[in-house]
Amino acid sequence: MLPSEARSRKYLVAFAALWACSEPAIPLAPLPAGGAPHAVARAREWASARLAYCQAPNHTRDYDGDCATTCDREDHPAWDAYRSDCSGLVAWAWQLPAPGITTRDLAPFQIVLTHAIPALELQPGDAINNRHHTMLFAEWVARPYVARFIEEPGCHAALPYAQEITRLVRTTGTSLVVFGHGRYTAIRNDDAL
Repeated sequence: MLPSEARSRKYLVAFAALWACSEPAIPLAPLPAGGAPHAVARAREWASARLAYCQAPNHTRDYDGDCATTCDREDHPAWDAYRSDCSGLVAWAWQLPAPGITTRDLAPFQIVLTHAIPALELQPGDAINNRHHTMLFAEWVARPYVARFIEEPGCHAALPYAQEITRLVRTTGTSLVVFGHGRYTAIRNDDAL
């Protein structure tokens, strides 16, 4: 990293911290019941295996131009039939049928399987979704400013395998801005109610 890039990154992080904490802390009501805590354990199992990102089930053709032509990752009977992309991770964590859903199958685009929830009410095992990416919500680190997620970031990422990340966030209604990742809709699996 060049010195100017390091300096820019420090300013960016400082700005993000100020932005996230720009509103005074307010007492928050206890969180309602919901989420799917077992999904977090399943996603952490997937992440600990460091499954490489693929938009196809194991040993099949992967049409993602950023990835290898064939999905070739560690064999594991429990998840071989799933795509090891972001929505495949969420589908496996939620115990949905293989090969999994896509971001377009989730709220706010479809409301058959999931529904939008207030972002402040995210519970372990819920998820966040936008047109291009979805992540499983693991926990609030400092509600409502810092949260932990489990994601499959993509073949183009510096670490192209499932991992747990902690990020600054900002909530408004059902919307959650994840610093460095973009704007998402907070969602809950209807079967986890």
